[in-house]
Amino acid sequence: MAQLKFNAAEVDTTSRDAIPSGTYEAVVTDSETRATKSGTGIGINLTFEILSEGPAKGRKVFAWINYENASAKAQQIGREELASLCKAVGVTELEDTVQLHNLPLLITVGLDRNDPTKNVIKAYKAKSAQTQQPVQKSPQASGAAPWVR
Repeated sequence: MAQLKFNAAEVDTTSRDAIPSGTYEAVVTDSETRATKSGTGIGINLTFEILSEGPAKGRKVFAWINYENASAKAQQIGREELASLCKAVGVTELEDTVQLHNLPLLITVGLDRNDPTKNVIKAYKAKSAQTQQPVQKSPQASGAAPWVR
């Protein structure tokens, strides 16, 4: 027999099932770099927290991005995914993954095709379309009259 001092009411037992596929507002809450399983590369492990109202609010979704990999294709895909994430949160020059933290973005979540009990992030998008559009010079800033094209 083992004696314990445990109060089950203090422990969150919210479902850990996969959240429904869809697009959610989220933020990166944690990140770390780790060696790949083979030890020949480096990956970025990211934790996202769902901010969208609804049953998924507060849930965590995880992503693994291959940053350096022996497979050139895996590394290319990882770099593209990291670039997409950076653009979605407005970080152009990434020096530390902490720069990605607490910046709202939209993530498209789906089910892992090999394990439908787990979620995968399929896309990263800026929270508003305004942040995706480049700043354009006004006609007046270029010295031309507004009606001249």
